[in-house]
Amino acid sequence: MIWKLMTAVALGAALLAGSPARPAKAADAVAPTSETTAGTRRTPYIGWGGLGGYNVGISGGGSSTYFGFHVGGSANLLQITPELPLVGWGDAALTLGGDLFFPLAVGAGVRYDAAGPVQLIGGVGFALLPTTASLSTSVGVRVMGMVLYPLPQIERNLSAQVQLSYDFLSNSMHLFAFTIGVGYAL
Repeated sequence: MIWKLMTAVALGAALLAGSPARPAKAADAVAPTSETTAGTRRTPYIGWGGLGGYNVGISGGGSSTYFGFHVGGSANLLQITPELPLVGWGDAALTLGGDLFFPLAVGAGVRYDAAGPVQLIGGVGFALLPTTASLSTSVGVRVMGMVLYPLPQIERNLSAQVQLSYDFLSNSMHLFAFTIGVGYAL
């Protein structure tokens, strides 16, 4: 069921693009821009990090919210349209509290560079939730969305970052994360 969802999302993104995919090269994988306010749009590689709130729950058994730190990154894999590359992404986090959780995810998605000053990244991927709690490690699917807003007044390649994600996990568990931080064009 989960793999069918991931396949359907990937197929839908390719069909909605409406143009044939071509291999990406570092030079043409960047959305065309000469703006000094382009932020993370000037490169096919983006790294991010920040702080967040992580709600870990068990269906029918309640949930707990934890504070944590996260880091991640994305790289353009294939240029679907000039403003819409296919990206591979990864994200790792560490929560603090009575129990430690280590949310990990890798996946694929799209990056939209023509939404005004912001850049949007969204995708689906494989999620893993190791923990020090008396629960077993859960695996599942993560759905992720992110907004990057350029901050050229601070640093030319710097962007403010907000991310929402939801993990559908085994063992009747789920993870909802809201994170804020910075993104940097590498």
